[in-house]
Amino acid sequence: MRIKIASFNINNLSLATNKNLDRIAKIINDNNIDIIAMQEVLAEGRAVKFSLLKRLKGKWEMAWGAPIDRASNSSYLGNDKRGEGYAFLWKTDKFTFPKDINGNDIVPQIYSNYHVNNEYGKMRLIRDPFYGRFKVKGTRVELRLLTTHILYGKPSGLEIDVGAIAMRKNEFNILAGKIYPRINEYYKTIESVVPYTIVLGDYNLNLKSSTAIGPSIPEVCCFDNRGNLMSDNSSKFKIYTVQNELTTLKLNEEGYANNYDHFSFDERVHNELVKGVYRIDSVHQTKKQNVDKIFEDYKKEVSDHVPIVIEISF
Repeated sequence: MRIKIASFNINNLSLATNKNLDRIAKIINDNNIDIIAMQEVLAEGRAVKFSLLKRLKGKWEMAWGAPIDRASNSSYLGNDKRGEGYAFLWKTDKFTFPKDINGNDIVPQIYSNYHVNNEYGKMRLIRDPFYGRFKVKGTRVELRLLTTHILYGKPSGLEIDVGAIAMRKNEFNILAGKIYPRINEYYKTIESVVPYTIVLGDYNLNLKSSTAIGPSIPEVCCFDNRGNLMSDNSSKFKIYTVQNELTTLKLNEEGYANNYDHFSFDERVHNELVKGVYRIDSVHQTKKQNVDKIFEDYKKEVSDHVPIVIEISF
């Protein structure tokens, strides 16, 4: 069986932002996506639930979640009161939820059950990720998806002795080194299935192998048994990060800018599942006739990102 998993920063999606939902649905339909994680979905996901799902081919469901607005994060989020959240959309003929010990569905939820030491440059994630467990029907496979939107920067005047780039890298290390193994090794409600875990989303960090200029992370990161990043490859716990094509649109220009959208996973996923990773060039794929500035038009109607896809097979 082959599954297409997508990630898409949809840039402030709500009914009030007047996005072209037909065009967004066309991207998902034309590329035969089976399950998609979205970032920057506002207003409890009503635009997805009441409008976008109706435009998708087949039977789909969705779940929305927003990170808890902790008081300690108020300085970083500033005056951002959009209610930014995440959404999972999936085909119901291919996926179902695992059950808890009481027989209830284990539905997607914001993941906040992790601990970090208050060391230099170490702090909790500003936006906790959205975690979904999806059983693939007709198989023994369970996909555990953790979608994230790493905060881009910190406001000026914030009294913390660490820069915005260091904060971004620290957030990636927490996701990959601390949260990933915790959910990947959780077997309490396993129901005799084989779990595979993938982190996906907008990291606001480039891969070193990309052509983008700016803060980057390596394709392979090694962590010790406490989730701390190691400087060499002696650790058995490695996280691979993939997708090195440009995915964000240039500001006030035509073309692509940064390589911010990625998938991350362990060696078992890398060796057993992954068949291909790529960017969908949805700017050109869905361009309208007689429109000169196609990037500007796409940014207005869809997003300042294009989606990425990982194809897996088992």
